[in-house]
Amino acid sequence: MAHTVPQDSPQEESSSSGKADWRVTIYEAWCKACGICVAFCPKAVFEQDLLDRPQIVRPDACTGCQKCVLHCPDFAITVDENPNSESSNGH
Repeated sequence: MAHTVPQDSPQEESSSSGKADWRVTIYEAWCKACGICVAFCPKAVFEQDLLDRPQIVRPDACTGCQKCVLHCPDFAITVDENPNSESSNGH
Protein backbone atom coordinates (compact mmCIF):
# COMPACT_ATOMS: atom_id res chain seq x y z
CA MET A 1 0.00 0.00 0.00
CA ALA A 2 1.46 3.37 -1.00
CA HIS A 3 1.72 6.18 1.50
CA THR A 4 0.86 9.73 0.57
CA VAL A 5 2.44 12.80 2.09
CA PRO A 6 0.18 14.33 4.73
CA GLN A 7 -1.53 17.54 3.72
CA ASP A 8 -0.39 19.48 6.79
CA SER A 9 2.91 21.33 6.65
CA PRO A 10 5.89 19.22 7.73
CA GLN A 11 8.67 20.59 9.89
CA GLU A 12 11.58 21.08 7.53
CA GLU A 13 15.08 22.42 8.03
CA SER A 14 18.13 22.44 5.84
CA SER A 15 21.77 23.08 6.51
CA SER A 16 23.56 26.04 4.99
CA SER A 17 27.22 25.15 5.28
CA GLY A 18 29.63 24.98 2.33
CA LYS A 19 29.69 21.16 2.31
CA ALA A 20 26.89 18.89 1.14
CA ASP A 21 23.60 20.15 2.48
CA TRP A 22 20.87 17.89 3.80
CA ARG A 23 17.21 18.78 4.17
CA VAL A 24 15.65 17.05 7.18
CA THR A 25 11.85 16.84 7.27
CA ILE A 26 9.61 15.54 10.04
CA TYR A 27 6.02 14.74 9.05
CA GLU A 28 4.42 15.61 12.36
CA ALA A 29 1.08 13.97 11.48
CA TRP A 30 2.87 10.61 11.23
CA CYS A 31 5.21 11.02 14.21
CA LYS A 32 4.22 9.35 17.50
CA ALA A 33 7.06 11.06 19.45
CA CYS A 34 8.87 7.83 20.33
CA GLY A 35 12.30 9.52 20.50
CA ILE A 36 14.11 6.97 18.35
CA CYS A 37 15.36 9.65 15.94
CA VAL A 38 16.75 11.64 18.85
CA ALA A 39 18.49 8.57 20.27
CA PHE A 40 20.03 7.36 17.00
CA CYS A 41 21.22 10.67 15.52
CA PRO A 42 25.02 10.74 15.90
CA LYS A 43 25.14 14.53 15.43
CA ALA A 44 22.29 15.54 17.79
CA VAL A 45 20.27 17.17 15.01
CA PHE A 46 17.07 16.53 17.00
CA GLU A 47 15.91 17.38 20.52
CA GLN A 48 12.59 16.52 22.12
CA ASP A 49 10.26 19.34 23.14
CA LEU A 50 8.20 19.38 26.33
CA LEU A 51 5.68 16.97 24.78
CA ASP A 52 8.49 14.63 23.63
CA ARG A 53 7.99 15.56 19.96
CA PRO A 54 11.26 15.72 18.00
CA GLN A 55 12.40 19.15 16.90
CA ILE A 56 15.11 19.86 14.33
CA VAL A 57 17.49 22.06 16.30
CA ARG A 58 20.83 21.63 14.50
CA PRO A 59 20.15 21.09 10.77
CA ASP A 60 23.70 22.18 9.87
CA ALA A 61 25.08 19.21 11.81
CA CYS A 62 23.27 16.64 9.62
CA THR A 63 25.65 14.42 7.65
CA GLY A 64 22.94 12.63 5.68
CA CYS A 65 23.65 9.27 7.35
CA GLN A 66 19.92 8.40 7.27
CA LYS A 67 19.99 6.66 10.70
CA CYS A 68 16.89 8.59 11.76
CA VAL A 69 15.08 7.58 8.57
CA LEU A 70 16.07 3.92 8.85
CA HIS A 71 14.99 3.58 12.49
CA CYS A 72 11.77 5.64 12.43
CA PRO A 73 8.91 3.14 12.85
CA ASP A 74 6.40 5.63 11.42
CA PHE A 75 8.30 6.68 8.27
CA ALA A 76 7.88 10.23 9.56
CA ILE A 77 11.36 11.52 8.64
CA THR A 78 13.06 12.17 5.34
CA VAL A 79 16.62 13.31 4.72
CA ASP A 80 17.30 14.56 1.21
CA GLU A 81 20.21 16.35 -0.38
CA ASN A 82 19.38 20.02 -0.63
CA PRO A 83 19.21 20.91 -4.34
CA ASN A 84 20.81 24.29 -3.57
CA SER A 85 23.92 22.78 -1.95
CA GLU A 86 27.36 23.34 -3.42
CA SER A 87 27.92 19.61 -4.00
CA SER A 88 24.77 19.25 -6.09
CA ASN A 89 25.67 22.38 -8.11
CA GLY A 90 29.16 21.13 -8.90
CA HIS A 91 30.96 23.87 -6.93
